Amino acid sequence: MSDIHGVNLANFDLNLLRVLDALFIEQSVGRAAARLRLSQPATSNALARLRAALGDPLFVRGRQGMVPTARARALRGPLTLALRQLQEALVPPEDFVPETAQRTFVLAASDHAQLLVLPQLAAQLSHYPGVRLRVVPLPRDFPTTELETGEFDLVLGVFDLAPGDRAPRGLQRQVLVRERYMLVGRRDHPALLKPQRFDLSLPQFHVSPRGGTEGSFERKTKVRRNIVLFTPHYLVAPWVLASTELIAALPERVARRFAEAFPLTVVPVELPHEPLRVQQLWHPLRQQDPAHRWLREQVLAAARAAPAGS
Repeated sequence: MSDIHGVNLANFDLNLLRVLDALFIEQSVGRAAARLRLSQPATSNALARLRAALGDPLFVRGRQGMVPTARARALRGPLTLALRQLQEALVPPEDFVPETAQRTFVLAASDHAQLLVLPQLAAQLSHYPGVRLRVVPLPRDFPTTELETGEFDLVLGVFDLAPGDRAPRGLQRQVLVRERYMLVGRRDHPALLKPQRFDLSLPQFHVSPRGGTEGSFERKTKVRRNIVLFTPHYLVAPWVLASTELIAALPERVARRFAEAFPLTVVPVELPHEPLRVQQLWHPLRQQDPAHRWLREQVLAAARAAPAGS
């Protein structure tokens, strides 16, 4: 601990500063004791400890009471400011009122998470004219520093499927939804009429956000699909699937959003698989912040409102 005014804070009883502040105000040990709800001997003892620690008498008797020394007068301004700042820091944060707030939130999100959350989230936030949202793509390296500094409020996506997706421990997490896979192809695709007999050798389209050539299904089952097109983004999927004979296994809510706007068939994947866990992550420093808590609630509500099957 650094030495300030010749005092080692590691060995200094900071409670003595409250006594010093009361002595400045009251200029009397008795009145200072009453102000602090301490006994007069305890206050006198605290003054003696202050004098010993600071190497100065601090107060001397005068006609109008105890008069501060030059050293004490030099301490008063910084001490008053420090105690006020500490008191303000300890006051619980004010409630977040979105109707009157002026705030921009920043999310780093995969395109899967964006498709899942943003349509409904934008509708929810439209009721609060001063609340703005900026969404940035997920960096290749997990943005731990950006979460800690507050540059990003939340990170949204699917993590821990592959080495490049690892999210550091120590962050707060919440599962937004669990997504099962669906087979998606053009409308009336013959291979999707009986998905329980789906032939893995049929040409397929695969979204690999990290740019890899192997999905979690392959890594866990060792079953190989005939993937002829890899892309890092979901955005192009509905155009490709609606205009070719390719088939893709897509997260259900993504698939159903695409099917609302494109001539696509969506059927369950019959092969057993673990659902994808779409999560929001944030730094523990933001855990109790009312504005941040409100944002997390809005994101969760938007994700849960996304269309899914029974």
